[in-house]
Amino acid sequence: MPPATHVRTENIPLDQLEPFPGNARRGDVELILSSLERNGQYRSLVVRAIPDGPLVVLAGNHTMQALALHGPGPCDYRTTHQGEEQPCGVCHGKDWTPSARAEVIICDDDTARRINLVDNRASEVGDYDRDALAELLSYLDEDGYEGTGYTEAEVRQLAHAVPPLDTPDSDTALYAEDATHYVHTCPSCGHRFTGNSG
Repeated sequence: MPPATHVRTENIPLDQLEPFPGNARRGDVELILSSLERNGQYRSLVVRAIPDGPLVVLAGNHTMQALALHGPGPCDYRTTHQGEEQPCGVCHGKDWTPSARAEVIICDDDTARRINLVDNRASEVGDYDRDALAELLSYLDEDGYEGTGYTEAEVRQLAHAVPPLDTPDSDTALYAEDATHYVHTCPSCGHRFTGNSG
């Protein structure tokens, strides 16, 4: 079977797109919409062009649903970034017909299924470097966590979690303050996280 072939990149009205039939993933559409409103559409859908057939979304089905949930613009969404008010990243506060930027490909049925499956699976089997994640989140305090997928409570929980005790290195200050409290200093930013061990 040949690999997928890129045909074009274009902005496609949502009413011309069909969801992947039998897509097994159940995404958080409202969370994705929150990101789109704050950040805009930073990643294209992957759409299969079927000769004499529909345009089928292989990857980005929930992004398509989130854009549809937004509906036609303009909307009332506003956020403040570094002291300046910003409009919605989807409609930009203007008239907008629901559409999505898409990478259009051609492929056979088997490759289409494989693309849909791996797109849903790849992020699920990944993991996090907790120090790197905490550092990234620490840069966002001024503007809050809107559009990141994290809530303030989740960030507090992450910041107060105790890092593993079996893998400290010379650049990571991890020590017992007493029998139940630990302090971890991020080797990159120097931020100190404290937590209870029990």
